[in-house]
Amino acid sequence: MKTTLKWLFSSLLFLSAMNAQAQDAPSYRHSARAGIGLWAAFGHYDPYYDQERNLQDEKMKRSLIPNICYQYMMNRHWSLGGTVSMGRSRQYMRYIDSGEIADEKGDTFFSMLFTTRYYWRTKNWVKTYSGIGLGVAYDWEKKYEPWSDKQHLYLSGQLTVLGIEVGKGHLFGYGEFGLGATGWLQGGIGYRF
Repeated sequence: MKTTLKWLFSSLLFLSAMNAQAQDAPSYRHSARAGIGLWAAFGHYDPYYDQERNLQDEKMKRSLIPNICYQYMMNRHWSLGGTVSMGRSRQYMRYIDSGEIADEKGDTFFSMLFTTRYYWRTKNWVKTYSGIGLGVAYDWEKKYEPWSDKQHLYLSGQLTVLGIEVGKGHLFGYGEFGLGATGWLQGGIGYRF
């Protein structure tokens, strides 16, 4: 009798926990997104002016940062996933008198981050969240005159201060404000499944 009551109580406890977990689970557990980020305004610009050699540099020209991301919703508030991004930049040295290009430097990077997000609001059409990502980045720097080729592997990250997803059902749009490997401002589209 005592064993039967323990089994019955354990079964009821288990079923109530499963019911609570099912109510807390999101309707779509997976999401994939593609977006574009903007470089941070204080990026890799090293001002250079050489009166003796008659050289000055221009601010670095930067590309947008395309990225793709996958997230798995563990419950209504927490998700885990990963992000891959890539960016390019180019900087020129010009002769002050003639304006001709004297030197050129290019920079390409790839980053892979493991990410987690906390969703503050998950109602109706709008979800708001904050997140953090940590991983590695590979940087390839090419200088053209004189030719040099440097490669670096370093720790990388992304801090999302505020993110917003808008959309109900499978398709949604998103925007994020933060700092790191995917840029300080980004946006794109996503698909839940």
